[in-house]
Amino acid sequence: MFTYLHTRLLVRRALNAYVLGDYAKAERLFLKLRAKQGDTQLVLRNLGLVRMAQGDLAGAESYFLHELERFGPAPDRLQALADVAYLSGDRQKAARRIKDVLEDPGCTAPKLYGQRAAICGDAAAYARAMQGKRDFAEGNARLASKDVDGALAAFRRAAAADPTDFAALNNIGGILLNQKEDPAGAAEAFSRALALQPLPMLKRNVVLAEAMLKQRGR
Repeated sequence: MFTYLHTRLLVRRALNAYVLGDYAKAERLFLKLRAKQGDTQLVLRNLGLVRMAQGDLAGAESYFLHELERFGPAPDRLQALADVAYLSGDRQKAARRIKDVLEDPGCTAPKLYGQRAAICGDAAAYARAMQGKRDFAEGNARLASKDVDGALAAFRRAAAADPTDFAALNNIGGILLNQKEDPAGAAEAFSRALALQPLPMLKRNVVLAEAMLKQRGR
């Protein structure tokens, strides 16, 4: 029997794997949860986020569209689709989806999408941001091959090329927290990401980094 306690433990393990940058493990655990519970909003959203973190934008969009079809329009679902479009390299598609987000009175991240709308309106700025996505992909590849320093440098280039790249900031924070034992730097990176996109996962990462920092201060 798959109890409530088992569900909570599985979700916690999946989120921990995401924080550690072990996206393959996080995906396996969320897929296990999907097999037990079906296509819940939590499952579809997090599978989409995991796919996006691994650079599979088509896979992420598929999960986000399925969530939209199953549960209906909502600000966070429109924003998830706007994020995928922005990363896709299709500037016109990104501009359209971002416009939909900003016109929704429930938009939870107007700063982020306002900045992205401005970037989409400037071809050169958008080209720089897309170069940052290549740096982001390099960071993931280096992280997978255990080149932590190379991954950190690549993610920092990605964040510099696109100041709205909360995923790169999250990955920077993860490396600083888990591989570099720098909770102060991690808390700063996670907080910058959270200021752009108030995702529960990012809030959790800030709490983890600040807790570690407080523990070290004792």
